[in-house]
Amino acid sequence: MKAHSDGKFGVVVVGSRLVTTVVLATTAEGRRPAVAAFAAHGTWLQPGTIFTPSTQIPWLMLAEVEQQNESERWRQFFSLSSGRIFKVILPEASEIRCVSSLGWLLTLGELKENLLHPLSRLQIQQPDLNTFQDYDEHVNFLLEYVHRMALSASPAATRDYLGMVTHGFAASLGFWRPGDVSWTAVDRWELYMYDITYYKDKLYAVDVHGSVIVCDINGPNPTQVNLVSSPPDGFLPLRNEQLYLLGWLNSTLLVVSRKGVQLTDAGNYGTTIFRAFQLDLRYKRWSEIINLGNRALFLGFNSSFSMETSDTNRCKANCINFTDDCIDSYRSFPGGGGGGGGGRDMGVLNFLDGSIEPHFDGKSLSLVTPPTWVEPSF
Repeated sequence: MKAHSDGKFGVVVVGSRLVTTVVLATTAEGRRPAVAAFAAHGTWLQPGTIFTPSTQIPWLMLAEVEQQNESERWRQFFSLSSGRIFKVILPEASEIRCVSSLGWLLTLGELKENLLHPLSRLQIQQPDLNTFQDYDEHVNFLLEYVHRMALSASPAATRDYLGMVTHGFAASLGFWRPGDVSWTAVDRWELYMYDITYYKDKLYAVDVHGSVIVCDINGPNPTQVNLVSSPPDGFLPLRNEQLYLLGWLNSTLLVVSRKGVQLTDAGNYGTTIFRAFQLDLRYKRWSEIINLGNRALFLGFNSSFSMETSDTNRCKANCINFTDDCIDSYRSFPGGGGGGGGGRDMGVLNFLDGSIEPHFDGKSLSLVTPPTWVEPSF
């Protein structure tokens, strides 16, 4: 397979001693990018390395650092597999809020919403968010207007995809298809929506009480919302929870609860425990799971997902990789509004014994876009 440079992209890999330049190239068939890496003295290290989802685990996009050159602003990405930091020239994601799904960023500025691929820098313009009826209520809170974003498929792989968001004070649902000039609002649900996921051609969401709802956005009534199932009494506490939703195994969804994210009276916050509950969509049965097997979860300001672990990708099995995504807590944290921000409450939780260790040892804080998982997507 032949590769040629497209001349649009450059990365600097910052290791303990070695600084390596990585140049993105596309295959002659234009299907899959290759990466050619060489050291500062021109010695080839990894010619023709192929980055694919099967061999690469997610990168953690770190908080933006202060920079002088506006035209060459870069973002840093931390690789779990190598422990290195990749610096990517990405002015499109500078001083702007970002949420992620399937390797793409939804960049959120004042009437400047785009899907952005952080490696190719390809942008896909989105309809203005002011097409949502509740937009005018949030003119002073635009950075917080969109909470979560989920893609049905990568725009790099197909033109037949959907973009879905939770938005506004009530975290209402909305979606967009390529070619639409406005967002489509889904019927209002009475409770706040914590997370969304696209699973088996339908949009699912979990509300503040753990109830799972569904919207058949490919069906005849794409804006209609229906209850799938509510958890049995006692499954989920009503307070101090953050909930996540993702497709799981054998026609099931996984609802994950997280405790410790709310600011305490003492002015502190920090994750203490995760619990995971499986919802069988066929029989509407709930069960708590105590073992994730050889899978790892990735939770935060990304669309929640899991991946199979192996010796090749060096991802830890039976673990939850999480980032700091409770806006109310990190904005209210002492010093949070004065140069701090989100990024304190993140790490890797061992699902068997509950122990937590850091996945990134450095300091990375932001009020705009705290560290966020980005899936490999090419």
